[in-house]
This record gives sequence, structure tokens and C-alpha cells, in this order.
Amino acid sequence: MVGVGPGSVPSPDDAAAVVARLRERVAEEQRRAARAAEIAARYEEQSAVGPDYLRSLNTRMAVLHWQMQARHRMSAALQEVHAIRMEAWADGRGPAFRPVFMSAVAAAMGVGSAAATLRGRRLAAVVTAASDALARAAHDLEVALGEGPAVTAMTAGVPVSAVGDSLPDRWPLYGPAIGELGVRAVVAVPLRHASGCIGTLCAYSPEPVLLDSVIASAGRVADAVTHTMLLPPDPTADGDVSDVPLLAEIDYQAVVHQAAGMAAVQFGCGIDDAERLIRARAFADGRPVEEVALSVLRRETRLD
Repeated sequence: MVGVGPGSVPSPDDAAAVVARLRERVAEEQRRAARAAEIAARYEEQSAVGPDYLRSLNTRMAVLHWQMQARHRMSAALQEVHAIRMEAWADGRGPAFRPVFMSAVAAAMGVGSAAATLRGRRLAAVVTAASDALARAAHDLEVALGEGPAVTAMTAGVPVSAVGDSLPDRWPLYGPAIGELGVRAVVAVPLRHASGCIGTLCAYSPEPVLLDSVIASAGRVADAVTHTMLLPPDPTADGDVSDVPLLAEIDYQAVVHQAAGMAAVQFGCGIDDAERLIRARAFADGRPVEEVALSVLRRETRLD
């Protein structure tokens, strides 16, 4: 289940405003895609004439702008799907629960569940958006165990995947645990930009097979999410970041960091070690990490 901030969850009555804003974003992404395609075509024409060094430069610029076109088209498609589902929910034609943006992301990758995790300098410092309860539980396992596809992809900076029996082989703790949730295949792709990796996008499947199309789609979706939603191309443009559907649904785990700070003082250790203590206790008790952290803050649970 995706956590959201106060006032960020629309009711069916005000979903129309949310849908209208989504449509505006779709139109803007389509305009940017068309513009990128125009520039790419121009560079392609120029790459056929002139000196060799200019041909090479123009070819590289054409490739870059075709990539930008694909990025904006994917972003438009994701938000269009989310708008359609939000509209159906508001009209009573969709599911009983409000659609979340990450469910559209999962559909685009061809899987049932997905989670996006953003990380700071320390791997333990995370914010997460999940498509459903299964994706949330899968994320919680990684936080509790300190291993899994998102951790590996973030650390290595490259896509990772595993299916069936290779899950416990790759992650001795996480693999068996994720299997108990009914997950038989996972893929994690870094959310990368010019200055580094800011997080990961994970997909989870109940089938013990991972098609090449899923891995390729995950890469395209991750690129679009990173550059059009998390790092918009024009940060000075009008609009509030709360209008970005993914950012409106992330779950800030401030309670975990607060509890780690308290534990660090109690045990005279670093923040990372304190967070490991909280994750270990959550795993041992079979409870969500946030629940254990809140219990620590309330002085209802001791980690010693």
C-alpha cells in the first residue's frame, strides 16, 4: 500500500482536477517528444554531409534526441494510463480503491507489481512508492534484510534480474523470503542521471520467467521516470512538484530515521548500524520496519 502525505489523496469528487492536470502533463510530454523528433531528424540530415568530425557529432546528437523523444513518449503514455484509470475510478467504473501511479508503471513493464525507491547518500535512507501491497512487502523485505535486487542495482549501478531458483542463490536471505510472497522473478533498474544513481525501479512477477521485453521496458520506464518526473527537464517551469503523480505518492520513512537516531544514542553506534538493528528486529519479529521503528520511538520496543 502506498503511503501519501496529508491532503494528497483525491476523493472521487475532486479527481476531475487531478485528471485535468494529468492531461496537461501528457500534452506537454507529447509536445516535447515531437520537438525532440524534429531536432533528431535535422541532425540526421546534417550527418550525411560535411566533414567527418561534424558527421560524427551530428550522428551522436541525433541519437541523443531520439532517446529524448522516446523518454517523453513513455512519460506521456504512463500518465495517460494513470489518467484513464483515475477517471474510471471517479466515475465508479474502476476498482474500489483509488488507482496509484505505480500501478501504471507496473503495467508498462508487463508485470503485476512494481516499486520505485529513491536513496540518499546512505543506502538505508529511502523513500518509496509501490503499486500494491505485494510491492510494498517486497520493498520492506529489502529494508529488513539489507539485501535484494534494489540494493544490488543501486550499489552496482547496473540492472539486475533473477528468476526461480536463482533468487535464493543470489540473495540467501531475501530470495526465500520473497518466494513466500509468491514472487518468482524480479528485475531492478537504476534510476540514473548524469551525476549518478538516485534510486531504483523494481518489478515483481509471480511467474518463474522474465521476458527480455520486461527488462527492456523496465529500462525505458526508469529513464522516463528519472528525467521527466524526478529530474524534470525544465525545473523553472510553472507547476508544483506535488502535481507529479509519482512524487505525490512516495512514502517518506522519516520514522525509521528518527528511531535510528534514538538507537544510535542509546548504543553509542553510527546511524547505519542503528538502522541495521531496527531491520534485524523487524525481520526477527516478522513486522514491517516502520512499525518496529514507531514502537522504538514510543519506547515500547528495545533493541537490546
